[in-house]
Amino acid sequence: MPKTRAITRDYPVSAEILWADILDPAALAASMEGALTYEGLPSEPVFEGQVINVTIKRWGWWPMGKWTMKVVERDDEAYVLRSEEWGGPVKCYRHRLDVTPTGPESCQYTDHLDLDAGWLTPVVFPMFCKMYERRHEIRAARLAVR
Repeated sequence: MPKTRAITRDYPVSAEILWADILDPAALAASMEGALTYEGLPSEPVFEGQVINVTIKRWGWWPMGKWTMKVVERDDEAYVLRSEEWGGPVKCYRHRLDVTPTGPESCQYTDHLDLDAGWLTPVVFPMFCKMYERRHEIRAARLAVR
């Protein structure tokens, strides 16, 4: 049975700066540093309809297999990005993220997680939640020094 959760964080940068960072695959890799590495990420910003196939490694050396990310929506005006993803034990992972401006130099970023890993969902889902919480911490710290 799928599990869902929303994780929200405030950022001390404009929505435009955060949005550009979210769309940049190199920034994704930087925000996951120390936890996951991706082989096969594109070098250009993600676009609607794009399918990205990567190999994931935990801690940079432990192979975790193939992962597919399909960008199903990119709305630059509303700051919404949605993907459908799968790989390994994950049958279906729907990820929606949105950025809401809260001031000229501040915004709020919410990840909406919807994960189905079959009978492994109760084990995999908490790991996903922790990964996103950590990614927010790293991204916010990196953007704060800009």
